[in-house]
Formats: sequence, C-alpha cells, structure tokens
Amino acid sequence: MTYLSKPDFVQFSANIATILFAVFIGVQLLAAAGIFPVSMLWGGRQTELTMTMRLTSVVAAVMLGVFIYIIRYRAGLVGSVPQPAAIRIAAWVVTGYMALNTLGNFASVSSVERFLFGPMTIVMAVACLIVALSPTN
Repeated sequence: MTYLSKPDFVQFSANIATILFAVFIGVQLLAAAGIFPVSMLWGGRQTELTMTMRLTSVVAAVMLGVFIYIIRYRAGLVGSVPQPAAIRIAAWVVTGYMALNTLGNFASVSSVERFLFGPMTIVMAVACLIVALSPTN
C-alpha cells in the first residue's frame, strides 16, 4: 500500500480544492450567462437573473480564481519560497470563507445547495484547512 508523504498530501489537498473551485467557477459563469438557474444559487432565494446577479456571479468566479492561486501558492505548487506572510494569512481567510460558505449552503432553501454544493464545500474547506495548516516553506 502506498502512502502520500506530508508534502504530497498537502499538494494533493490543494489539487482537490483547485478542481472543486474550478467547478464552482464554471457554475458561477454559467449562472452569469443565464444557463444555470439562479434559483439554485445565492441561498435559493433569487428567482430572477438581474444584471446585478450576473455581475455578482462574475465577481464570485474571479474571487474563486484568486482562491485557487492562494491555495496553490500556500501548497508550494506556484510562487516563491519562502512564502510571504500574506499568502499564509490569505490561506486562512480562504479556509474561513469556505467554512462559512458551507454553513450557508446547508442553510439554503435550494436543495441543490444543501445536498450537492454543501458536501462539496465541506471537502473544499477541509482541503483548504490541510493546506493552511501545512508547515511554512
């Protein structure tokens, strides 16, 4: 049986987070384009795709892209060594955001958010936590 070393496990976790962040970027962009029903997002309380909602989805997609960069940098997959303190702090901010996002998904009236996105964001939050907890490079 093969086990991942600690650095490999951190990078594996960062890759899992990256994949899931990318999925959510796709969902947000599809929502902004009017393809993914907005009623399945944003707490399930929006029924109409307004210009504000479109813009909010695009901003969310950009934010998620920044989250990918932060988590990958913290895991040593991009960037320089030693890591700036800002990256270490930002990884904790991303982790906290994902924990709160998970709570929001489970509190949603949208069954898609509760039963699909909720479990996905738990995995993302745990993966981000593993990366944030990793030793400083």
